Amino acid sequence: MELHLGTLFEAIADAFGSDEALVHDHQRLTWSEYDVAAARFAAFLGQHGVGVDQKVALYLFNSTEYLIAQFGAFKQRCIPINVNYRYLDDELAYLLDNADAEVLVYHASFADRVERVRDRLPKLRVLVEVDDIESGEIVCAHAIGWEDIQRAFDPARRIERSEDDVYMLYTGGTTGLPKGVMFRMSDFVRRMFTGYSYRGWTSPTCADDLVSLALQHRARGDRRIAIPACPLMHGTGMWLGVFYAHLAGGSCVTLPTRRFDADLLWATAEREGADALVIVGDAFARPMLDALDRADERSRPYKLEDVRIIMSSGVMWSAEVQQGLLRHLDVRLVDSMGSTEAGMARRIVTRGNNVETAVFELIATTRVITDDGRDVAPGSGEMGRLAAGAVVPIGYYKDEKKSAETFPTIDGRRYVLAGDYATVSQDGHVVLLGRGSNCINTGGEKVFPEEVEEAIKCHPSVVDCLVVGVPDPSYGARIAAAVSVRDDLTAEALVTELRTRISAYKVPRIVRIVEHVQRAANGKADYNWAAEVVAT
Repeated sequence: MELHLGTLFEAIADAFGSDEALVHDHQRLTWSEYDVAAARFAAFLGQHGVGVDQKVALYLFNSTEYLIAQFGAFKQRCIPINVNYRYLDDELAYLLDNADAEVLVYHASFADRVERVRDRLPKLRVLVEVDDIESGEIVCAHAIGWEDIQRAFDPARRIERSEDDVYMLYTGGTTGLPKGVMFRMSDFVRRMFTGYSYRGWTSPTCADDLVSLALQHRARGDRRIAIPACPLMHGTGMWLGVFYAHLAGGSCVTLPTRRFDADLLWATAEREGADALVIVGDAFARPMLDALDRADERSRPYKLEDVRIIMSSGVMWSAEVQQGLLRHLDVRLVDSMGSTEAGMARRIVTRGNNVETAVFELIATTRVITDDGRDVAPGSGEMGRLAAGAVVPIGYYKDEKKSAETFPTIDGRRYVLAGDYATVSQDGHVVLLGRGSNCINTGGEKVFPEEVEEAIKCHPSVVDCLVVGVPDPSYGARIAAAVSVRDDLTAEALVTELRTRISAYKVPRIVRIVEHVQRAANGKADYNWAAEVVAT
C-alpha cells in the first residue's frame, strides 16, 4: 500500500473508525464519517471528469469542509490547492490561473470576489459553494452547494494511487509572487515523519506500517488531539496542525472564530483535552501568554494538564515569551525554522532549558554555505546561506528558472536555498540573521515590498515610494512606507484606497509622507534610508 496521503488516511480511517477525526464548533466527525464525506466529494469530482494531477482550489476559512475537500481530492489523485482567504480580486485571479485550477471550493462569504474573477479564468469550470452565511441559497450562479453534493453522491470506491503523484502547496515565502512548491507524494510523507523523530516515530514504508505504528503508540496512551490556531491555508497550520495528528490516528480541532482569540484557544484546549497546539510565533504566543496571566489574576486558571507540546513555525518566537509560557505550562515548545520548501533547523525548549531568540539546532542534512560555496566554520563569524538537503521539492510549478535557482545541486546533491542567512556558533548552533531578500515576515505572512510599492504607485497622486518592515514585538514586523506625493494626499486617504487593492495584511501600518524618496544614482532603492524615515 503506497505512501500516499489519500491511502494513508483511508488506512487510519479503517483502524480508528469510531474515534473522532474532526471537531469544529458543534461539528464532530469520526474517522469513518470523515472518510465517507471525503469519498462523496471524490465521487463528485469523478463525475465531472476531474482526476489525476488536476487542481482543486480551496478558498476557505478553517472548517471541516476544508479538510474533507482536501481528503476527497487526495482520494481522486487530484492536487488540492491552498488559496489565501485574504486574497482580493487580482491576487485570487493570479493564483487560480497560475495553478490551472479547474475546481474551486469556496465559502459563500467570498462569492462576490469569485463572481468578479471567474470570467478571467477559462480553465475554472466547477464551482462548489460552502454556505457560511446561512442564506440557504447558492450565491454564485451555476455553483453547486456543498451539502447538495453530500446528499446526492454515494461514496466513491477506493482506488490505487501512485507514490509519484504530486503534492503541492502554494507559498509567497521567498519567491515573489505565489508559487506552487511541488513534492513527490512519498517524499513529502517522509518529510512529515522527520518532524516526528523527537517522539520516537520512524518513517513507515507503507500504510500497514503506519497503522501498526499508530496502534503501538495509542496502546501507550499517546493520542494526538491537535488544535491548529493558525490558518489551514498555510503549511504551518496544515502540516503541523493536521497532518501530524491525522497520520498518528488523532483528531484535529479547529477554532470557529476568524480572528485569533487566545482565551477561546485555551478554553477549547481545556474542553477537548488537546495535547498539541500549533501557532505562528509571537503573533499568537504573546496574546496566549497574556490570557494565561489574566486567568491567574482572576484565580481561575485554565486546566491544561493534557497540553504536552506547542509547535511554531514561520515567524520569530522570542525566548522571553517562551519562558513566560513555561511559567504556566510544563510543556515542550518546538520552534521550527524553515519554509514551505524545506525544514532547516529547530529548537526544543522545556522548563530549565533557556535559549536565545533565533538560535537553533541544525537538522543533520542542513549546511550553512558561504556565497563562494564553502561551509561556514563554527565560531568563524562568517555569514552563509542555509542549504537544506533532507527532502527537496521537485520544483516550483511552471517556473523552471526559479526552481534551478532555489534547488541547486551542490557537491552532487540537491539542496534548497530558500534565502535565509545565518552564522554558526562555536558549539554548532545556527544563529538566524534573516532573509537575503527584502521579504517582510509579518505575523507569518510573507510580504514583498515591490508588490506593495506597485499598489501604492497606482494612486494618481503618488510620485514614488519605498516599503520596508519595522520591528514589531507581536508580529515580527510591520509594513511601513515612505511616500512622496504631488498634491495634498494624506496618509489616511492612501491607506483607505490601498485596502481596496491589496490584502489587509499587506497594507502599511505606518505611512510617512516625504518630500522626496531617496534612491541611488542608478535608481535602485535605498531601503536603509526608508527604514530610518519611517522610524522617526
